[in-house]
Amino acid sequence: MSVTITYPKMKLAAQLREAGGQTVADSLAAADTNLEALRPTCLDELRSAVAAAAAAFQRLPDAFDAEALKELYGIAARAVGIGVVSGAPGADVALVSLCDLLDRLANSGRRDREAIGVHVQTLQLLAWQGDVLDAAATQRLLDGLRKVSARYAEPAAAAAG
Repeated sequence: MSVTITYPKMKLAAQLREAGGQTVADSLAAADTNLEALRPTCLDELRSAVAAAAAAFQRLPDAFDAEALKELYGIAARAVGIGVVSGAPGADVALVSLCDLLDRLANSGRRDREAIGVHVQTLQLLAWQGDVLDAAATQRLLDGLRKVSARYAEPAAAAAG
């Protein structure tokens, strides 16, 4: 009895070795053009998400409420990624910072309306005026948000960072 081993020819591997097709630079330019067409729609979506976050913030009760924090977290988390496409990449950083803050507050059972409010107000600024701010001003805003979120970091995490 003999055994014959055959290896199938992989079409994809052969295609990858062949020259031709679109260059990486051309592909990136085409993708950028496609994203540019989506920018106004994404900006509207970002502004809508920020308005929803502001409304959820206004509904926060005076005492700690895990469900209210979870609602606001969900709004912020779903919006991450819209900022970069809409031309306001700082908004994505602010959204992640808000999620980080909400996570830390929820895990510790704490409530800090002012810290959440600073994040929401910064998001509003970035969503409606982000195109007016220069990169340095945006960076200062985001650095400030990181400091606010870091106040709630666990002591071991703060010492390591």
